[in-house]
Amino acid sequence: MSNGGLWVCGPLWPTEEYCKLLDELGEVSDVVLPVNALEHKAAMKSFVEKYSKAKVWIVPGQYGPFGECGAISANMSGDQIEKVVHDAAKTMGFRIDGILPNGSLSKDSGENIMPKNLRPSWINDDEFSVETLYVELPQNAGPVTESTFYHKSTKTLFVTDAVICVPSSAEYPIQPIFGTYFDERVLSDPTFWPRTVLQAVFLPLRVENGSYPGYEALKNRLIRAPILRAFADARAPNQVREWVDSIVRNSKFDRVVTSHFASPINANPALFAKAFAHLDGNASLNSLSSALPPITCQDWTTLNSLNSFIEENQLGAPVVYNIQVGCNEYE
Repeated sequence: MSNGGLWVCGPLWPTEEYCKLLDELGEVSDVVLPVNALEHKAAMKSFVEKYSKAKVWIVPGQYGPFGECGAISANMSGDQIEKVVHDAAKTMGFRIDGILPNGSLSKDSGENIMPKNLRPSWINDDEFSVETLYVELPQNAGPVTESTFYHKSTKTLFVTDAVICVPSSAEYPIQPIFGTYFDERVLSDPTFWPRTVLQAVFLPLRVENGSYPGYEALKNRLIRAPILRAFADARAPNQVREWVDSIVRNSKFDRVVTSHFASPINANPALFAKAFAHLDGNASLNSLSSALPPITCQDWTTLNSLNSFIEENQLGAPVVYNIQVGCNEYE
C-alpha cells in the first residue's frame, strides 16, 4: 500500500513457506476476512497471532466459536460501533480493529459511517473502495456475506467467491501441489481435472460421448459458481443483484483476482455483470443462453436435490428464485 504496509485478504495458514513469501513482499500491516465461509476463515486466528501487529478487518455477520458477530450501520453512535467491534473480538477469539459496513464503502461514505479509529486507512481516494453483500436470512445457517475490494491504482477487483474462471488442463497444467495428495497415475488421468472441477462446484459427474458436459460448459469463461447460484442467489436474488450493480457502477477494473481456480483474470465490469445474467428477470432466453454457461437442466439435479433436502428438513431459508433459469434441455 502507499504507506509501505502489506494488505492481506483471506490469509492462508501461516506456514513457514507462506510467511517467507509474504515477508519478502513487505511487513503485513492489515488483514481482511472477506467472507464468512468456514474454509476461508479457518486459518484467520493463527495468521493474526503470527502477525500480531497487523490491524484486522472482518465482514459483518461473521460467526465464531462463541456465536455471531454483529453488524454496524450509519445510525449507530461511535460508542455503539465500538462495542460491536469489541464484542466481535471476543466472539471470534482474536483481535478485531473494525467491521466493514454493508453496502458501498469509499472515503466519503466511510467518514459518514465509521468512527476514524475504526475505519481502515486504506479506504481512501488513492487505494481501495469496498462493496459488501450482507443478507440475514430467516432460518438460514448463517448470513450471505462477501466483500469485494477495488484497488484503484492497479484497476484490480479482489473477490473471494463472487466469480470463478475454470481453466482447461491444456491451458493450465495440473499444479505441483496436487502431487502432495495424488500419485502420478491419478494425475496423468485425463479425467482427473474435469472430475475435480465438477465435484468442487457440485455438478454431477455425468459422462457423454467420452467427456463431462458440465465441465465443458464451465471452462475458460468468467462465471458465477453453480453452488453459489444455488445456495446464495436462489435465496437472496435481489440483494445479490444490487451488490453486483453497485460493483459494476463504482469500479473501473480490468482484471479480477479471485480465490479459486485461475487468477488473475482479464475481465472488466461488463464481463463481471454477465456472469450474473441469471438474476436478470427481464432477460430473454436468447440473451441468457449467450451470456450463461450452457449447463444442461439435468446437471442441476445435484444442487436441486440439496436445496430440497435443506427445505424439507428446515436447515436453511427457502429458495425464492429459479437457479437454473436459461438452462439447456438435454439432447
